[in-house]
Amino acid sequence: MTDRTVVHATFDLERIYSAPQSRVFLAFADEPQKRQWAHGAPAQGYSLDFRVGGREHVEMSAPGGGSFRYDGIHYDIVENERIIYAYSFSFGQGNAGTTLTTVELADAEDGATLLKITEQGAYLDGFDGPKFWRSGTTSLLDRLNNHLEQKQ
Repeated sequence: MTDRTVVHATFDLERIYSAPQSRVFLAFADEPQKRQWAHGAPAQGYSLDFRVGGREHVEMSAPGGGSFRYDGIHYDIVENERIIYAYSFSFGQGNAGTTLTTVELADAEDGATLLKITEQGAYLDGFDGPKFWRSGTTSLLDRLNNHLEQKQ
């Protein structure tokens, strides 16, 4: 018997951004923008091929030492409306979890955009999965807001 575990969880987050859907969508689609807001710290390796079947890859030093790696693939893209992708995330010693993520964009009042993100994850081997992923995604959405505000 091994000490391997899997915790399954789903969470939803919503934000309203004071930018049109096209600007919010472009922040995900444009490599320099995405690198700036999503992966802030200097990455040793970064690439984004934003198309169905395209991949995103990030390798960075982790806070407190070590490294982490993100490998994603895009499964569905509807311009200015929806992005569906899956990704795996690891800290040094292998896969910490894998998620299926859906980003939905809709009109909100006064030209703003409602963003809804849903993550369905399998968090592995005792890693602080759902709590960590939700916290990380919340931080990511806050950084997206800061990026969009700076671009106005």
